Amino acid sequence: MRRDSLLFRYLFREVSIATSASFAVVCVILFYGNAVRNDEYFLQALFHSPETFFTLSGFFIPYAASYALPLGFVVGLLLSLGRMSADKEILAMRTVGLGMGTLLCPVILLSLLFSVLSVFLIGEWGPRSRALFDLRKTEIVLDSLDLILKRDGVLTFDIPPATEEGNSKDSSTALRSLMGPEVRRCGLAAGNVAGDVWRDLRLSFRDGSDRMVGVLSARSARVRRDTVRGILALNLEGIDLEGDFNSSASESARSPSFVSFESWSEPLELPLNDGSSGTSFKRLGYSQLYQAYIDPVNEDQRLEIAILLNKNLALGCSPICLAIMALPLSIRVGRRETMLNAGIALCFAMFYFFLVTFLPEALRDFSNLRPALWSWVPNVLCMCGGVFMLAKAD
Repeated sequence: MRRDSLLFRYLFREVSIATSASFAVVCVILFYGNAVRNDEYFLQALFHSPETFFTLSGFFIPYAASYALPLGFVVGLLLSLGRMSADKEILAMRTVGLGMGTLLCPVILLSLLFSVLSVFLIGEWGPRSRALFDLRKTEIVLDSLDLILKRDGVLTFDIPPATEEGNSKDSSTALRSLMGPEVRRCGLAAGNVAGDVWRDLRLSFRDGSDRMVGVLSARSARVRRDTVRGILALNLEGIDLEGDFNSSASESARSPSFVSFESWSEPLELPLNDGSSGTSFKRLGYSQLYQAYIDPVNEDQRLEIAILLNKNLALGCSPICLAIMALPLSIRVGRRETMLNAGIALCFAMFYFFLVTFLPEALRDFSNLRPALWSWVPNVLCMCGGVFMLAKAD
């Protein structure tokens, strides 16, 4: 009994140290890779204040950790068990009459702990932290618009296509009513951008083929930054507008027009280019996703929500499923070369993640096949294959 307890503690310690170290390394790599993609925002945050920089980094760590946890677990598991197999430690255990259950118990216990944490990270803490990251990033961008305008001389905003009629969330309604539905890009320049009142504004509007469709000049504008919706709202005054407002006419019949008026009844809302603002299903936790799924307003998006829910849960349960598969695999291919074991683990884990993501998307158009449930197929295959190899090895 004492021998089994000592072996259990030894195995648990060896596997937990390797998996924790691998998780930390993978987490740093994923964090760095995603930080490079958002380097401009991190630089702006650092320029704003060190506290803002560390706050932005803190929001990003749980998102990176949510994907690093299952990946780091399987890498650490193969490294630790592969090393023990290469050093004949597992052979020595089996020589004295210990079965696979001796190895299986600490690994399963550790994988259960990692699975519980992974379910929480992938489906709850990670998405919420990424939503806070996007919100803080939007705040940084909106607060830095005057500095960017002074530096570059012009701000460019991409105008999204018109949504279905009656959508009150469309931030470009006032813009289209002013310039027409063809506008796809807006360039903003201003002579004075101090405070919340900008002066001597000039806005140029272009269509999808980059043809100039109008120019707006304004004496001043009261600026409002909406961080929740990710828009810059301009209450314009002293407006001179020149452009082609007869977009339905033929090319030869079009002629520019000029109008002048003191103010516009609605604020001109310009959306940020990065598209990170607003509500995204990928930024919602489990309870919020379920509420969105049962909401009749989202009936056309229920399949997307169901796929996301099942994928998050399947990835969250991946440590226990991958452990059952990786345990006999690490013993069969156990080698002393650390990089080889790490490469095998990475290839195995990446193929698993590819299947979890690819299968539901590939079957999206076949609703009778329940594409959302196909996220669980890699888990089932790993468990069945692992149980088969464990039974054969024992």
